[in-house]
Amino acid sequence: MSTIISKRKRARKACIPCHKRKRKCNGEYPCGTCTTYEYNCRYADDDTTSSSTAGESTLHSWPSASFMTAGVLMRSSPAVAAGIFDEQKSRYTGESAAMAFPHILGMALGSDSPPKINSFAYNFGIRPEEASNAYGFLGKLISEDDLAFYSNVYFSAMGPIGDYMDPRIYAQRCRDYYHGSGSNAVAFSAVAAGVAAFGSFLSTTRYPRESDLLQYAKAILDDPGSIRMLSIDHIVAWSMRLFYLRATTRPSNAWVASCTLMHLCEVVGLHKEENIKKMASIAGAAVVGHDADRLRRIFWISWAGHHMLSYECDRSAVTFRAVTCQAIIPILGSVADQFVQIVQIIPSPNSPFQLECPPPTPREELFQRLTTLSKLRFTHPFLVVTKADIAFCFYRRIYQLKTGITDEIIQLVINSGNDAVRAAEQLANQGHLLWNVIGSVFRISVSCWPSTRWPPPLTSLLPLRGWKILLGQRTQD
Repeated sequence: MSTIISKRKRARKACIPCHKRKRKCNGEYPCGTCTTYEYNCRYADDDTTSSSTAGESTLHSWPSASFMTAGVLMRSSPAVAAGIFDEQKSRYTGESAAMAFPHILGMALGSDSPPKINSFAYNFGIRPEEASNAYGFLGKLISEDDLAFYSNVYFSAMGPIGDYMDPRIYAQRCRDYYHGSGSNAVAFSAVAAGVAAFGSFLSTTRYPRESDLLQYAKAILDDPGSIRMLSIDHIVAWSMRLFYLRATTRPSNAWVASCTLMHLCEVVGLHKEENIKKMASIAGAAVVGHDADRLRRIFWISWAGHHMLSYECDRSAVTFRAVTCQAIIPILGSVADQFVQIVQIIPSPNSPFQLECPPPTPREELFQRLTTLSKLRFTHPFLVVTKADIAFCFYRRIYQLKTGITDEIIQLVINSGNDAVRAAEQLANQGHLLWNVIGSVFRISVSCWPSTRWPPPLTSLLPLRGWKILLGQRTQD
């Protein structure tokens, strides 16, 4: 008589901190042990997130490396702070906030109608709030046909990267606005004005009232009456303003705008996945294109833009106590997920990319991140020059450490720079004079110059077309 020996069932896989410390793990994210002891909870093989990346090309997946945490797509801070989301106002606040405590106390006392989240006794309230401005109709600044033309320029040139809106839904909302049936028309008119202004910048035919469009959107975004009912449209409009400022003005102006954008994301609660699901389920959200994946795109693209600016300027970035917003799903025609992936290599407590083991020195950490960056391969020219920009960021920090620069580091930077020159030429030939078209070419000409380990000046190695881009821009200026 044969005896069937059943195979031993493997217990639920423990997270990395519990496995190393031989602690009991409940397999959740974050697990109970990591929450209690404030460990950085992460898993070596996260099955819960595999479905979201099933369609992503292996070309753009994280390169395998011994120091990387494979499969980790979402990282939260150890102690996950709870919060309250007001669905009517699309407003998020932490449970420990002064304006939330009356509601918390009412719930604890079993009240049938606990107080709403409100700024009770925040001040005496003896002065009226600032009056709202009269914005007027956007059609007085730009016709519907001109708006459609410059919007198409934006979506063609920048839409794949700044994938904030579905072009078809945006076009329908524009038609509704111009024909009087648009909802939340004030905030959306700021979006449309920002899209048209940036589309005019990218176009070979500048719109005569481009600056008026910019001021129209700014007046709405700065108006206290408009901001009292903050919406997703406000965040998208700020994103359009950030694009324009990054392409036209000084670093500090763009960086401050990006900080404001991040704070607005927190006010609305886009950093929390549970809030995103609630917003996506609100009646009318699908009509204006605010499904869950689109809301995640809005958060992560904004996050990436802000952290890129902060790292370039060597300034502090806005961080959140916890980010549970899920990753962007790759879709055809969009490279936003790849743009976010590049920026996530920059050190940040909210980034899902983390080195598995803390490097022994700051230089080693930067070298590991530079190596990871060099393994990513992209075809979109904007991503190629962005990759080079971040490589230059790593290089400058290594140089400032004054601990020596190896030939391997220099070669990684040179390779990224040479790729960027070719990509910049491609963008320039298309007439898309984005910021990194000239920036990447300039930085490769100066980044490695101070290195004593590189015999000839790097400028002698810069391809001729790189100098043509630089000199051509100088002539235009």
